[in-house]
Amino acid sequence: MDPESRLSRLAKNEAVFREVNERIAEITAELSPGAAHPDQVDGLICECSDPLCLERISAITIAEYEAIRTEPTRFIIARGHEARDVERVVAEHANYSVVEKDEGVPSDVARARDPRR
Repeated sequence: MDPESRLSRLAKNEAVFREVNERIAEITAELSPGAAHPDQVDGLICECSDPLCLERISAITIAEYEAIRTEPTRFIIARGHEARDVERVVAEHANYSVVEKDEGVPSDVARARDPRR
C-alpha cells in the first residue's frame, strides 16, 4: 500500500467514528430535557484510526464536544491512541485527548468527510 493510500485510510477510519459520535450527540440533545445531566454527552466512541477500537470516552459536556467539533480536522480519542504519523495531540484531558490531522491527505479527508459541512 502506498503511503498516501495509508494516510487516506487512517483518516477515513477516524471520520467514520466521528459520524457515529455526531449521531450520539444529536440523540443526546433530543433527549436531554428529561436527562439527569442534560449538559453532558456520554458513550462517545474513540475516534482513533484503529478500525477495531471501540473504547468509550466517559461523559463530557456538550460544550466540550462542540468546541472540538468547531474544527473539522480535530478528533476526540482515548488517551494514547494517537497516530503520530498523521496527527498531533493539541489537548489532553483526564479521560481523552484531542488530535488535529496533519496538513495534506489526512486533513483533506477529514474536511471532506465532515458531516457538518
